[in-house]
Amino acid sequence: MGSQFLDLLLVDPAPLQARIRGDVADLVDAVYRAAEPPDERLRPAFEVMARGTFVFLPKRAEHPDGAMYGRAVEVLLASFAQRKWSLEYYPDESESPLWELSYRACEAEWLDLPSSPSGIPAIAWRSPDTCRRLASSIAQALSSRSFNERYSPEATLREAKEALDVGSSSGHGLFTIFQG
Repeated sequence: MGSQFLDLLLVDPAPLQARIRGDVADLVDAVYRAAEPPDERLRPAFEVMARGTFVFLPKRAEHPDGAMYGRAVEVLLASFAQRKWSLEYYPDESESPLWELSYRACEAEWLDLPSSPSGIPAIAWRSPDTCRRLASSIAQALSSRSFNERYSPEATLREAKEALDVGSSSGHGLFTIFQG
């Protein structure tokens, strides 16, 4: 398996959730009036959000438009991101904090997206408590040098710990975008 990429974004979940569940009726206009509007092919996903029907999409099930919905949520995340970290590493189950950060199911039911066979990024939210726990695990691994530099370079672990500490202390947690 080659290297994997994991983006960690500090985003207040409340405005994102409001847009996804349809609380912002003019969402489509607002998104496409932005200085750098998203690809027009994503418009149907934003229309579904604006109507408040996004929550009715199948969760954790394959959907023909799964990629479109995932990309639309990525656009919203990018627009609200207060800070972003980008990690590159080789996933290995023995490196459990990074493994869990990348592969664990989303902790926000309102964000559980349909999947797609196209290899789209997996988007999830990690709570402040999860961030705190994973930061502690990484701190222990760094302190005891009990990590495999080949799979998880020290610099990557330090960056992940910094992001997790910020996600925990902010009270917002972190959103993850795993691009395997």
